[in-house]
Amino acid sequence: MCGIVGAVYAEPGRVDQPLVRRMCALIRRRGPDDDGFYFDGQIGLGMRRLAIIDVNSGRQPVYNEDRTVAVVFNGEIYNYKELREELLKRGHLLTTHSDTECIAHLYEDFGEDYVTHLRGMFAIAIWDQRQKKLLLARDRFGIKPLYYWQDGRDLYFGSELKCLLSVDRYERQMDLQSVSEFFTFKYVPGPRTIYRGIAELPPGHTAVWRNGEFTARRYWQLKFSSDHSKSVDYYREGLLHHLEEAVRLHLVSEVPLGAFLSGGIDSSAIVALMAKICPGNVKTFTVGFGDGQPGADERPYARTIAQMFKTDHSECVYDDPQTQVESILPLMIQSFDEPFADSSMIPNYLVCQAARQWVTVALSGIGGDELFAGYERYRGALAADSYQRLPNLLRSGINAAIRSLPQWEFGGLWIDRMKRFVDGAELPLPERYQLYLSAFTEPDKSGLFSQDFLNQLQKGGRGTVELAMQKVEQCRDPLEWILLTDMETYLPDDELRKADRLSMWHSLEVRVPFLDHKLVEFVATIPSQLKLKGWEKKHILIKSLEEILPDSILHRRKQGFSIPLGAWLRGPLHELVRTSISGSALRDIGLFNVQAIERMLGDHDRGVRNYETQLWALMVFVLWHRAYMKGSGSRAVGTACS
Repeated sequence: MCGIVGAVYAEPGRVDQPLVRRMCALIRRRGPDDDGFYFDGQIGLGMRRLAIIDVNSGRQPVYNEDRTVAVVFNGEIYNYKELREELLKRGHLLTTHSDTECIAHLYEDFGEDYVTHLRGMFAIAIWDQRQKKLLLARDRFGIKPLYYWQDGRDLYFGSELKCLLSVDRYERQMDLQSVSEFFTFKYVPGPRTIYRGIAELPPGHTAVWRNGEFTARRYWQLKFSSDHSKSVDYYREGLLHHLEEAVRLHLVSEVPLGAFLSGGIDSSAIVALMAKICPGNVKTFTVGFGDGQPGADERPYARTIAQMFKTDHSECVYDDPQTQVESILPLMIQSFDEPFADSSMIPNYLVCQAARQWVTVALSGIGGDELFAGYERYRGALAADSYQRLPNLLRSGINAAIRSLPQWEFGGLWIDRMKRFVDGAELPLPERYQLYLSAFTEPDKSGLFSQDFLNQLQKGGRGTVELAMQKVEQCRDPLEWILLTDMETYLPDDELRKADRLSMWHSLEVRVPFLDHKLVEFVATIPSQLKLKGWEKKHILIKSLEEILPDSILHRRKQGFSIPLGAWLRGPLHELVRTSISGSALRDIGLFNVQAIERMLGDHDRGVRNYETQLWALMVFVLWHRAYMKGSGSRAVGTACS
């Protein structure tokens, strides 16, 4: 596990070694154990290493036999032992026991298709010295990040945005379409970033730079192929087999390893299988808040699983949100380098911080919801079709009653969801689903932004999520369409981005067994009716786990690592919000309708409506803008993060 950077120039002899070394130093947190560099006329590669596999001899860059192929790599290849044996049989000379070395030799044998042989999470850079060609690759789901910026015929890349922001030739400007989409989704959907000109290599893609030309192609695409001829037992047994195999592969490590445990189905399943494979040797970590908010504290459920499987369990309790959030919020913003407003980043930051005191690797249940229809919004999106079949008169009465509900403090979010349900029920599925995902809806944003910004935005074209939704229109099954949309957007751009940045900030590797691509391809064959059966989410996963997890875990309401954000924004974080999104701060940025936001603040404070999601997004954006766009400069960012 590490971070990678690089710069390649169309003109030979132009490589800027100090720049590559500076880019590499900015991501030291991703790999505090070692660094390594490769320079050859027009190319510079760098890496930071967090030593996990082949600790003693697995340094990078790694080469083929005649050193004409150089590789730097961020991630883990879980099938590297099998690949290594195959490569030895094919006559290759391997001098280490690292997974990285396999990549160099696979490229020799299979060219650009080498990536299809890899089972794991990765961002890879390969320099082919003979062909003067740079190859980049990103894993199938976007578990590991990879950003790039092309300046004419020259190309710069890195594991984090801060690497590219440090390039002197890059002129930092906001991408206006990305600003708008951030306020819709609370994250910037890839491949765009908040910075104009800087892009993210999409998941499941490779790219080639040669002679100043840069092209990308997709090498893997998830396809649903439901097989209705198989029995429920076939899927139940097959699912458990594939999940256990994935967990077993993800336990390969030469350093201490543990797991995040929320007490939900996904993390509990991972821990149960870890305990089966490595009995008596599992460390687990959970986070809770001791402020009288039982709905945000899952420690009792996590404790049940920890006791059941005899794990070495740690509970991280935080009871001073004002001090704790104010101290870590600037650090979280530094870790992302762009605005990111999923409030679950707070407990995720804290549990990563706590886990790193004991382990270097932690397994997570990320991906289970996207595979097995675990989110409440899935039921809502599909229920709209049934709702439309109600008599018009009855439906009109229900709509009027729901729309008239006051959006007061308690239950405000549920009232908001009910209103969005009736507002979206008559819309086509893509528009309906986007409405459920939105922090600010399109009508909301017309009041949020200044007229000047809205005028500029009209020229920006279609949004990236809208385009992504179009790509998955081949799914005829509505639930499969929703799941694939989330796999293409929300999963890499929110869940996995959050996990990578917050864990790497603490030099902690997070692994996600549910996203083993062999497991995912099997799940894609399971009919959607077995994933969301009536009102039961994750039906087939629950059936598969009945013999290893108690009913109290399998059938409880989903929560995950969360915080009582609404209560905090009215209480201990009230002053922070007021100070951050003051009228003067908003006017300095020049994008917003200040009066509309002040009305929003007032309504929230009085309990007229719960604006917790919107206010949190605004606060994060303002703090990011102050740190990155208001005279901070690239060197200031580098100082803060090195």
